Amino acid sequence: MTVLLSYDRETVRKSLRQKIRRAAATAIHQEDVWAKYKIEDIPAERVVRHTYNPETRQFLKNETIVKIEKEPFTNGAMRHCFRLKKLATPPQSATNHRFHSYGWSRALNYVAKCYLNEQGEPDTNERDSVLTDIILQYEAAHWADKYNVNAPKKIDFIRAYALEFVDRPGSPMFAVERFIAGKDTYGCGFLKHNTNSGFVDQEVRRQTPQVFSAHSFYASQGNRLVADIQGVGDLYTDPQVLSVDYRFGDGDLGPRGMALFFKNFRHCDLSDKMGIPIFPLSRNERKHQAKYEDDESTLSEGSPLLEALISKFRMLDDNRQMRKSILVRPIDLNCTDSNDTEKRNNFSDVSKTIRRSIVASKKKMAGSIVKRTKSDVDEVTTCLQIALTDAVFDNTAFHRYECGGLKPRHRRNSEDDDSNLRDKLSKRKSAALMKVVSPPMEITDETKSNLGKVHYHLAYLHGQDRFPEIVCPDRIDDDESPSHDIFSVVFHLSHAASLANSQACLALARARVGLQSSASPLLHTNVPIDFDSAKDLCRRAMAYERAPASPKAAAGCLLYQILEDEETTGDVEKLHVLEETLNFLNLAELEQAAAKEHVKNMSSRGKADGFHIGDAVEGNYFMEGTYYAGKVIDVLENGNSVVVQYDDDGSSETLTAENVRPIEVSTEVLSHETSRLSDEEAFGVANTDEIVLLDYELISKIAELKERTGDRSAAAELFQQAAELAMNAGKMQTANKWSMRAEELET
Repeated sequence: MTVLLSYDRETVRKSLRQKIRRAAATAIHQEDVWAKYKIEDIPAERVVRHTYNPETRQFLKNETIVKIEKEPFTNGAMRHCFRLKKLATPPQSATNHRFHSYGWSRALNYVAKCYLNEQGEPDTNERDSVLTDIILQYEAAHWADKYNVNAPKKIDFIRAYALEFVDRPGSPMFAVERFIAGKDTYGCGFLKHNTNSGFVDQEVRRQTPQVFSAHSFYASQGNRLVADIQGVGDLYTDPQVLSVDYRFGDGDLGPRGMALFFKNFRHCDLSDKMGIPIFPLSRNERKHQAKYEDDESTLSEGSPLLEALISKFRMLDDNRQMRKSILVRPIDLNCTDSNDTEKRNNFSDVSKTIRRSIVASKKKMAGSIVKRTKSDVDEVTTCLQIALTDAVFDNTAFHRYECGGLKPRHRRNSEDDDSNLRDKLSKRKSAALMKVVSPPMEITDETKSNLGKVHYHLAYLHGQDRFPEIVCPDRIDDDESPSHDIFSVVFHLSHAASLANSQACLALARARVGLQSSASPLLHTNVPIDFDSAKDLCRRAMAYERAPASPKAAAGCLLYQILEDEETTGDVEKLHVLEETLNFLNLAELEQAAAKEHVKNMSSRGKADGFHIGDAVEGNYFMEGTYYAGKVIDVLENGNSVVVQYDDDGSSETLTAENVRPIEVSTEVLSHETSRLSDEEAFGVANTDEIVLLDYELISKIAELKERTGDRSAAAELFQQAAELAMNAGKMQTANKWSMRAEELET
């Protein structure tokens, strides 16, 4: 038996050696598509190469030489593209360097891209933009590796890095990647499969790119989604990574971009077998998908090789410019200015509305603006029940039977020959794609939290008329017709609330007491008033630990006002609500300050600057593979090594930069407070849901409750504190009134 195994291994090795020799021979005799440009005759230049490590989130540097054309061979709206050659470095273990000895005539072909300034020259101030492009490629490749573990068809991203031309004025930086040409196994050239703004190619044979995008979301626990998938075959380039904290440049649309993707994503046999859960869509969204499932087509290049390459770069640059403003609508550009003080005012208007709702709830409700069928009413009722329960990811969520087996997907019957042929090919391909079914992907609390954000932003997009095509035709009959599908708004807000999203709970709670919500101007007129449900939603919003403090403070203020106006709740419970709300308000200020400080620090440093003394980091403790929090107390060897002092016991050790990674502000805070694309910028509408009492008003109300419960000393101290805060805010009359109350209680 041992002899047989040895024979098998030797046979495999012999076969592998033969394949390598054939591949090398083919490469040697293959014509260089850039040979006619004589790049090998151009003088070589010294450059510093910046490569990115996605695990440590740091750039590494080394020197090399390249040859690059002086004039670009094409350009887009933002970048120039140059032909470049770089000698491949043989691995240290290589015993035969014959192939590497051919010199510049056999050097590898690369494409170098640089950003332009207003004069059309390489912009030396765009270093961070170039490095962001590199990070995007490596981030995408990182999640491609995760996908490939169980995928039947492997994918890859072209490895990219930055070249800094240190001998040129200003040391301009270029993004560089291998040149790819040719066609895939289907005879197609460069294809775009999806974008960061919602386009999803639905051709059956290209399920892999869409499933990969969805897989990247769940594999990263909802922190990332790789979009803008494009390339030749399954070798992709120039992706856009979406993140919950908007860290990947202007094209990172964050949870809104994720929402746009999932709205158009069709689950398929491959996604089921990869263990990807179903992203729930509303009834009207599912109807729209079924109606238009064959309308979208793949974007492809059909021109000759060189023209296709030039068109590709122009298309990529045009797409990059579209990334920045894809959610901005012209009708929303004249939005009103808003600032933080507008979110802090008295609750007089809120109280009046709640009191009117209390009266109205005892009478028969007036007709809704939107025509509703019994199915619509049932859907709203079901959704509002979902909002008050925690989301569960059982086998049903993964399109599986209770035993774990896959449920078959039923396809629509069609008399069209082309449709029948596509259906047959789809079934045949699905059977061949995967013989082994992956277990369901793990859904952690972090994943649920980020899913809640996606549902919330999808509801918000519906409410701001982003999808007018979803509105049912029978609702469009006059000038009073709705501009968006309110039932999809309720659906996604409810699912977001079930996934621990405080903003969604707050929006629904406001609607349940008759208050308007920024999520949709139609929400409060199409959701029945229910004060018990509103109170439960406020409590859920305040209970979510992962949520930012600002919406939790707003939920606390709303809950207090409901309890105050109902006049059925004791002072002790109201006091508890106010004290918790005040804590949230103070925490929100700390979160905002931390986020602003983080943004300030990041904006003053380049992406390749490395670690600085005082940076919050995690160190690989004694190289054991476990990272502990600490701070940098010294930087050595030009940034290649750092000294980390650990927070838990104060000990320190020297580590290489590869074994240290930065600690960043919580994504929950960053995405809420410092997103590059705010609600106002994206939609032209300020988020007025997070209205809270002013801090001195909150303290004065707590003082009143303390006085009513007999704690005069605490009440006097609180009234004096409220008076000082009111005086600092310029409210002299109010400050004088509370100061006198404090003196009365002290006597």
